[in-house]
Amino acid sequence: MRRVNLVDISAHVQDDFPGAMMLVSTRSHILAILISGAFVTAACSGGSANSPSSAEAPADAVPKSSESADTSDTAAPATAPAEPAPLEDADQLTSAGEGNADLASLEPVAGGEITFGLTNDGTGFDTTGAIAPGSIRVITALNDSLVGLDINANWQPNLAESLTPNDDFTSWTITMRPGLLFHDGEPVDGEAVRANLQAFKDSPVVGFAMAQVISITAVDDLSVRLDLSAPWAALPYGLVGQPGWMVSPSTIGTNETFTGTGPFILESWTPGDGARVVRNPNYWRADEGLPYLDAINFKFLVDGTVKRQAFEAGDVQGYTGPGDEDIIDFLEDDETDVWIGTAGANEYLWLLNTTAPPFDDLRVRQAMAHAIDKQFIIDTFRSGLTIPANGPLNPSDRWYTENNYPQFDPAAAQALVDEYEAEVGPIEFELSIEPNASVIEVAEVMMSFLTDVGIDGEIKEIGQGQSAITAILDDFQAFSWFQFGSPDPDGDYVFFHSSGGFLNWSNLVSADIDAGLDAGRQNIDEAARKAGYAQFLKALGDEVPMIWVDHLNGVEAAVTLPQLHGIGTPGILPDGSASLPMTNGSFFAWPGVWLEQ
Repeated sequence: MRRVNLVDISAHVQDDFPGAMMLVSTRSHILAILISGAFVTAACSGGSANSPSSAEAPADAVPKSSESADTSDTAAPATAPAEPAPLEDADQLTSAGEGNADLASLEPVAGGEITFGLTNDGTGFDTTGAIAPGSIRVITALNDSLVGLDINANWQPNLAESLTPNDDFTSWTITMRPGLLFHDGEPVDGEAVRANLQAFKDSPVVGFAMAQVISITAVDDLSVRLDLSAPWAALPYGLVGQPGWMVSPSTIGTNETFTGTGPFILESWTPGDGARVVRNPNYWRADEGLPYLDAINFKFLVDGTVKRQAFEAGDVQGYTGPGDEDIIDFLEDDETDVWIGTAGANEYLWLLNTTAPPFDDLRVRQAMAHAIDKQFIIDTFRSGLTIPANGPLNPSDRWYTENNYPQFDPAAAQALVDEYEAEVGPIEFELSIEPNASVIEVAEVMMSFLTDVGIDGEIKEIGQGQSAITAILDDFQAFSWFQFGSPDPDGDYVFFHSSGGFLNWSNLVSADIDAGLDAGRQNIDEAARKAGYAQFLKALGDEVPMIWVDHLNGVEAAVTLPQLHGIGTPGILPDGSASLPMTNGSFFAWPGVWLEQ
């Protein structure tokens, strides 16, 4: 296999989207696409991935991503979309490998159904609550967000026709496209959008993400106005994710179904097993031939070995969350496609509850960071495919700056432990983690590093799919976790700002973090925003509310049969521009996925 940098694609991505590139194998039918970005989808993230190299955590409630880069047009007040990426360049995504010259010329065909493997179980579909990763995977087929992302990660109107701010970004008007219908035939009008946004804001679980919204008013049949307590230039990114998911008003707050606007309709859902979705005959983009598939059967297969066996047996046509060994093996397999997300990737980390002993003491947090050899974890459990993390922004992100997060230094760790123990006593803690063998194996090795410097930790298993609610309830000392990676750092706001409430996972209150995030949120000037995010990242490195391990670039992926197309290639936004393809590691849109007959 050889690595190929595609100049054609980087020509229109690289300036605004640093680090975007492709990894293309020389075999006839494999494309490992490395595209930066994020599919900001959930109110909260959990540590329920198949393994740290196959994280299927949801992204941020307010788009930033874990599994990102931004552009200088992030906060542009215009309702017209930015200059779209040339479709001929986007097409290069499917024609760059040797033997793939004819692939881009294939015309999508309608029909067929597939079975697709998911790592995580679904726990329901309540858009005003904490949604598990497995449910989010299903929702991607049932839903169109108010806002989408183009190939450069700029926000673009999607289900909404336009989003228009006032002069100082303290008010935004969302205007909907006429004639949109929910799956139950009810209109997607101004009142329906108001009801959805109001319910999200009023939620005691996720409403902190919209704490800055003072009022939500239906202006007319198709328009809604959001009035804010302070400027929010990056607000549209927040509507790419969960706040921007619209469901029929009569079903708001229900957990058993999702009556949305998307290309597929939920036919059945069996907790612990999977879900079946069928083609929406009244889809608002049906005149474009979308969606192509007749049905998708989602199958929850938590164990990585079981997923691979099901794929090789032909029981599933694709799956998310392959382990690093699967990725390496399948990249050499002519009968398998491997689609890999990069830069806009999740991070693997441990959340620390900074209000509970022993992590209410900065010395303990610093000692843990010094004690863990991140590169050993990467080499041992990621096949060297990832890079160490010092925070939620990847070095390829345009907003990234260095900080002073503690690096591997056992002697420094031991000194801090000795000092703490002399004053307080032994350091003991529990690490909450979902029952997954691969993740637990990594955690056990990390625990061994801590033992070497005198920190005594033990693993506490929680139920499958229980990460988010456990974190929200603060029922933990430390937590094995996957998250972050939105297209704009503003997506991190609610998870670190003191106003984040339950969603400020670590409970850390820092004036420097607040000031930095506020500067990034309220300004449209790129220099001012970058200065704010530099302040945020510096404070994050100094305070150590998380133990960062790695950016999961290069290992968050989907594996498919070569006959299944459209997984990692750009779709088309309503304005005709190319959309960001596989995002947040391995989230992708389903309308353009089709099965070669």
